[in-house]
Amino acid sequence: MKNHAVIIGNGDPPSASLFLDVMSTLPMLICADGGLRTVLKYGIEPDVVIGDLDSVEISDLDRIPTEKIFKVDADNTSTDLEKAIKHAIQLELDYATLLGFTGGRSDHVLWNLGLLRTFGDVINLRMLDDHGETRLVKGTTTFRAKMGQKVSLTPIDAPVTGIVTRGLRFPLCNESLELGVRDGISNEVVQNPVEITVKHGSLLVFVQLDSLQDTVEWVS
Repeated sequence: MKNHAVIIGNGDPPSASLFLDVMSTLPMLICADGGLRTVLKYGIEPDVVIGDLDSVEISDLDRIPTEKIFKVDADNTSTDLEKAIKHAIQLELDYATLLGFTGGRSDHVLWNLGLLRTFGDVINLRMLDDHGETRLVKGTTTFRAKMGQKVSLTPIDAPVTGIVTRGLRFPLCNESLELGVRDGISNEVVQNPVEITVKHGSLLVFVQLDSLQDTVEWVS
């Protein structure tokens, strides 16, 4: 059984090379509403289309078998991405890659990033686009990347405390970051593996990807 989902949104679409690279592992493909347009453009039929379907062309829906379409009534308590993530959780998938959820309206992007924390204890999530990859640091996160690769650390709620990093040009040693007060933007990899530990708070790590060759190997 597949344990990995790719969830496609209605934001800036991924490049064909990024999309096909992610799909090479044959994950379950879930379209969050208007993400269907991107998937069909690349000639692939999704496993699931979910949302209130207000951003989907009827002609696109007509190309999808009805048993793959899950219409959820519109409300002001959850977004199409939330509905898609909850569907992946119901299917007992272990992790999901989120594509097409950056670009466009800034309020949508900020909300989408916050969902990495909202569901972080239930399913492993990463947000990916042609510029980089973002994950939530849970306890200790370890990865390997190319020397000089840019890494940014961004707190998304109250001050994040007890941050310790190894392998970055500008190390943190039991220090704090707070949104709008002190950030961790544009650090860079100088030694592998890179290790980031957090004692309290929600911290996002963003690793810049200049090309598909700039791969990141996540150890934990």
